[in-house]
Amino acid sequence: MNTRFDRLALLETFVRIAERGSLSEAARDLGTSQPSISRQLAALETRLDVVLARRTTHDVTLTPDGLALLEDARRMLGEWEAIEERHSEDDALKGVIRVIAPVALGQSLFVRAASQFMKDHPSVTIDWRLRDDAIRFAEEGCDCWLKIGAVPDDTLVVRELARVERLVVGTPECLAAHATQPLKDLPWLTLGPFEGNRIELSNSGGSAQVFSVTPKMASDNIFAIYEACLEGVGVAILPRWFIADDLVQGILIDAEPDLRAARLPVNLALAPGTKRPARVERFCEAIQVWCRDQLGSSA
Repeated sequence: MNTRFDRLALLETFVRIAERGSLSEAARDLGTSQPSISRQLAALETRLDVVLARRTTHDVTLTPDGLALLEDARRMLGEWEAIEERHSEDDALKGVIRVIAPVALGQSLFVRAASQFMKDHPSVTIDWRLRDDAIRFAEEGCDCWLKIGAVPDDTLVVRELARVERLVVGTPECLAAHATQPLKDLPWLTLGPFEGNRIELSNSGGSAQVFSVTPKMASDNIFAIYEACLEGVGVAILPRWFIADDLVQGILIDAEPDLRAARLPVNLALAPGTKRPARVERFCEAIQVWCRDQLGSSA
């Protein structure tokens, strides 16, 4: 294989093998045979003079060289697709957008934005995965990563979309039962990734209250903390967008109207590179507009 087209085809095959973790699954996706996929992988290894993957009877595991190539291959294929789109007479967006979104926002506000985008662009499909933990972007194979809080990878391009207001809330019954207790002695329900055992609140003037707590309940899942809060087990720091209806209906009450937890950034992370498929860029723009309208502008 000597042509530039063949090189791109080899990279496409390699990326599919990496994503599926199986030669047979990659062959099925690409409509070819497993021996053909094996020959293409071997040809790429020969061309680069490195071992890219370890094969077993059941799966394929990338070597360190394979992981490094995977990141480069995805970037090159994305840039090539952007070039094709730029010189095509067909302006319609099409193809798959692979997104990793936070669990809570990904089941509500973000998925509404994604749904509207697919309605506006019928030839676009979305692979929508929900995760709150940190990811290895290149290994996941996503086009964009929507993340609450800091993105722990300085190689990525990060766009801050919004900052989420967070407040201390509890049920009327819970707050009445603990009305005589100081704030630090209330039964706290904490989100491990953000509060843990340390609560930090500030007023509008910037004065802070910082104290340690022994949580009545700690979890890494916002839905678990929310349900326990609704049951009156204790107070919790929750984002306003998540509990807006409960506040309006009086189901939950703002326990400390003069105090707020630090606003959390909502970030969008992309692989480095200046050329991306138009569908990815347009989707990112749509998410940014949605965040501005639903969560407020980034501050």
